[in-house]
Amino acid sequence: MSNDPTRTRLEVLEARDRLNQAADEALELALRDRLSLGPTLRSLLPLLASHANAHQVWVRTFDEDLQLRDFRYGGELPFDCDAIHQATERGDRLQRHLGDATLVAQPLDVAGELFGAAGVIIEAHASPERVAVVAGLLDVWCEELDNYLASIARARHKERIGRALGEALEEPVLEEGVNRALEVLGAEVPYDDLFLVFRHQDDARGSSLHYRVVQDGKLLHDSRSPDMEIDDFVRLHGPKLISGESRELLDRFGIAGGREEVLLAGVRDHRLLGRLVVTSKHGDFNTYDRDLLERFSSTLRRRVVDFNRQWKRLTQFFAPPVARRLLQHEDHVERFLSPRLQDVAILFCDISGFTRISEQVISEPQRIGALVDEWSRQAVDALWATGGVFDKMVGDCIIGLWGPPFFEEDPATLCRRALEAAWTIRDLTRAMADHPDFPELRGLDPAITVSTGVSFAPLYVGLFGPNEDYTGFSSGMNNTARLQGIAPGDVILCMESLVDHVDPKLFGEPGEAVVKNVAEPLRFRPLIQAPG
Repeated sequence: MSNDPTRTRLEVLEARDRLNQAADEALELALRDRLSLGPTLRSLLPLLASHANAHQVWVRTFDEDLQLRDFRYGGELPFDCDAIHQATERGDRLQRHLGDATLVAQPLDVAGELFGAAGVIIEAHASPERVAVVAGLLDVWCEELDNYLASIARARHKERIGRALGEALEEPVLEEGVNRALEVLGAEVPYDDLFLVFRHQDDARGSSLHYRVVQDGKLLHDSRSPDMEIDDFVRLHGPKLISGESRELLDRFGIAGGREEVLLAGVRDHRLLGRLVVTSKHGDFNTYDRDLLERFSSTLRRRVVDFNRQWKRLTQFFAPPVARRLLQHEDHVERFLSPRLQDVAILFCDISGFTRISEQVISEPQRIGALVDEWSRQAVDALWATGGVFDKMVGDCIIGLWGPPFFEEDPATLCRRALEAAWTIRDLTRAMADHPDFPELRGLDPAITVSTGVSFAPLYVGLFGPNEDYTGFSSGMNNTARLQGIAPGDVILCMESLVDHVDPKLFGEPGEAVVKNVAEPLRFRPLIQAPG
């Protein structure tokens, strides 16, 4: 270097510029050849050593796997890398004499985030001027490297946010997980309004609908604690928004313009599960924000698919409100569905003369199936409307239970509700004679009817078998089936065990029947008045 201060400063600037250009060219080649961090630094480290006339160069930073790694040039380092890294973590530059060498080091800073450290080793008795020049060259080189590392930093940050979203949505209670994930998203993406709606893929009526409405960054409405007027509107128009048929929901909340929409689709046949609509505070979302929104929607889609499996399993047996309540509890299987012995109201209801109808009246198998589907759909609705559980169908016989899964109501209430369901199923079966899809049933003699048996008995009830079906076992269950078997068409026979809990004026004269494999006769009374 010259002794002229002005000339010296000029030489330093020229040296920095030469290193800057050389590092820039090396990084352009690395980007062109799509080199990973390791090969890229193998070209950059000797470059810095050459321009700084340094013995050794060291870098500690995050690689593509977001793991801290050490990269070095010039052999073993005369210092503890961990100690130097810790010394620069406060953002300070560092100069140290290490025996017969001098260390010049500084932190790597990517968009305000510490991303490691870099250092060079020069001669032991370097002058302050020499150290200052080397520090300047190291700073120029680190700035070039910082720009390259920014893409890794962005990936690291996205990965961190992705993990946070995934951890939030692992919350067993879906609504809580969605709320936590939205908090994570809101801390990263500057959105104004957000509308999220999703449901079970087979739920045409919207009973499984979940939604969130965020406006001005604040959660205003959600399906877990609904405003009834808003809830009715969302459940009416939500399926149409999901399918893309209508945007009335968005109009209702004034969500318009500058939207980023992400469709949540099924994994197999691409049936629509839900829709996410977001508006940006800045009019539009940049690429980074869009990537995070896509990651959020992708993570949510996987969680919704998992929710769909849980929902589908539970709604085989339980009404949607009951399934929703069960899913509020992480331990709902152990808490509510594991087998237990309880007193339960039990109903068996069978279409009378079904063999005759299926062989002589409606002979086509597909139309027989349609009849059973329609009748059982209405019958299950009757069970659910009265708080019952759909145990199963055996042929054309439907089985219902009252008491499970929460066992919160007294025997009188359970028995009355079972009778209400029995009465409703008898009426809807009579009405099948006028169903437009089955004109063959009109005027049929004898008419289509059901025979019904109802009881109140101890039942060992819960999830059983390889398919985890919700059902029960007991002699009381078996006797209810026997009672239904002796009931004439259009008659509801009730065990004395049930009659004891209900107004006796609802019933006709007592009767009894001796049945196979039962020591004592079945004692019963027919239901002759509508309960309730």
